[in-house]
Amino acid sequence: MSDTDANRVYVHIGSPKTGTTYLQEILWNNREALREAGVHYPGTRPDAHFHAAMDLQNTQFQVDWFDDNVPNAWENLVKQAADGPATVVISHELFCTATPEQIERAMADLSFAEVHLVCTVRDLQRQLPAVWQEDVKNRHTISFEDFVAGVRGTVAEPDMLSELFWHRQDVPEILAKWGRSIPPERVHVVTVPPAGSSTDLVWHRFAELLGLRPEEYDTRVQQRNRSLGVAETELIRRLNQRLNGNIDWPTHDRRVKRNLAEEILGSRKARNPLEVPEQHREWLRQQSERITEALAERSYEVIGDLDELRPAVTDGPEVVPDHPDTAELAEVAIEALAEVIGRETARQRAQPEPKAPPTPEAPKAPGLRESLVLSSDRHPTLRIALGAYRRIKRISLRAAAHRGKQ
Repeated sequence: MSDTDANRVYVHIGSPKTGTTYLQEILWNNREALREAGVHYPGTRPDAHFHAAMDLQNTQFQVDWFDDNVPNAWENLVKQAADGPATVVISHELFCTATPEQIERAMADLSFAEVHLVCTVRDLQRQLPAVWQEDVKNRHTISFEDFVAGVRGTVAEPDMLSELFWHRQDVPEILAKWGRSIPPERVHVVTVPPAGSSTDLVWHRFAELLGLRPEEYDTRVQQRNRSLGVAETELIRRLNQRLNGNIDWPTHDRRVKRNLAEEILGSRKARNPLEVPEQHREWLRQQSERITEALAERSYEVIGDLDELRPAVTDGPEVVPDHPDTAELAEVAIEALAEVIGRETARQRAQPEPKAPPTPEAPKAPGLRESLVLSSDRHPTLRIALGAYRRIKRISLRAAAHRGKQ
């Protein structure tokens, strides 16, 4: 690291679905190597920055679930950041929705260093279906067309998820809000390369911003947040409808989102990937031009190429997200069910069989003498007979002993 990098905090504020989870896992996995290079990625657990983003905004990720890790998470992360090496990285995509008052608090808390903003950006043609799909993974049931109608503002009462879209994806507005007190040269835009590019290219660009040599770090991650296809997404959406909120958020997150959507369905190659239907592409192109031009007009540092934010021309037959092929949907459902059963069976086989508890020994039946003794306690006649039996036995033993002496 150069001397100019001293006492800096890079706050990576978004946007969602721009490779943020991938970058955060690399940062977490390499935190010791980064520390040796003078870069500090604070936190005592991988999701510490997520909890900090929620705490700063005084909110929870799910309205029906309270995460005990959220309270004081921002304050704890800031303390760890101040105690580390001179260059700090704080990263979570949900910082993008902070209010001006919350941003002001963040800037005051980070005033021990020079604050830089970082925003990773991807073209809207990939963002629109990716954001909707992520909402479906998080147990929502809104259709794609209803979601887009709300984003476009063509309905009187848009869904809450549609209203959130621009709060998280209008990058010029997000950077203007966060960068009110920061000179533009300390605001950095990292563009996400187009489909088909090297999977590590976004990391290389992020590392370049930090003054690191990207090839020196382990970029293997446990599992990339792979996109689902049309049928796979519809299967999860219908499953959410059937569950109807009857399982709590942690269970849904573990069993539906992680196990089913990401591990099982995300590992198969989708026959029909999610794409924006033709009827929305001109509007999307106009919004992309608006964003690209706004970023170009400012003096932000761009790592990558703003032209990558313009939608690519797509070929092939159009598949509407809300209307998957029925046969394909059934095939996906059967494959997923078979995989779930197979995994559960393998898990049970891997568990050691419980040891049977030791069988207690049956009580030994009492002999004649023991029976007489026990019974004599309850019957006087038997007690007399037992006394006579003992006297006769003593006389017999003495007689036998006398004969032995002769």
